[in-house]
Amino acid sequence: MTAPEVITVPITDQQHLLFLFIPLKKGMLEQAMVNAEEVKTAANTAIQSGDPRKTTGVHYFTIYAQKDGQATPGIPVPGFVSFPGKDVLVVMSIYDGQFDAYISAFFEIDAVVNGLNNLLLLMDETGIPTVDPNGPTSANHIAKMGGVKKNALAFYCMLMRYNFGDPVLCAGDKGGKYMFGTNFPGLTVAKIIDNYPDADKNWPATPGQVSYDFPKSKKPDCK
Repeated sequence: MTAPEVITVPITDQQHLLFLFIPLKKGMLEQAMVNAEEVKTAANTAIQSGDPRKTTGVHYFTIYAQKDGQATPGIPVPGFVSFPGKDVLVVMSIYDGQFDAYISAFFEIDAVVNGLNNLLLLMDETGIPTVDPNGPTSANHIAKMGGVKKNALAFYCMLMRYNFGDPVLCAGDKGGKYMFGTNFPGLTVAKIIDNYPDADKNWPATPGQVSYDFPKSKKPDCK
């Protein structure tokens, strides 16, 4: 019996998990969500050098805001919790390629950079063990030194401080701190757009060219 073929998936074609728990100043959740929506809109509508989705390589993402001291609603276990005295913004995405390349792709979109800089002003890193709230990789320092684009490495390090996701562990890899799988290893956003028939018509890069309707699916009947 012959051994199965080994297919090497290049780093640029691998999928990774971002899972951030960002500490915010208490009472700033609504502003943080408005800011996040503006960043999402800017990222989706920026047409500079082709389809921006191919550059940023984001497959899916979710953003969840939770107030200090409140349990995650709708489930009987604690779920996400904030650091005492702070609200928390939870951000999860699946992205293609290296962590720094993924983040820096957004630096080419001015409105996104503005949104990320505004997020720095909403963060609160005070009182967190092992974290210097004014250190060289702190939100305060990055903001004072000109923002995320001018201090890219410090910004990457700040994000990694609150990132449960491991940028070394890719989907389908084994032996990491969590299981992260994929049915189609190496299938990047760019490959989907370039190879799926009529992708530019079914999912145009500029919102507004088509509209989508999402009927509600049903929950299991657990009564």
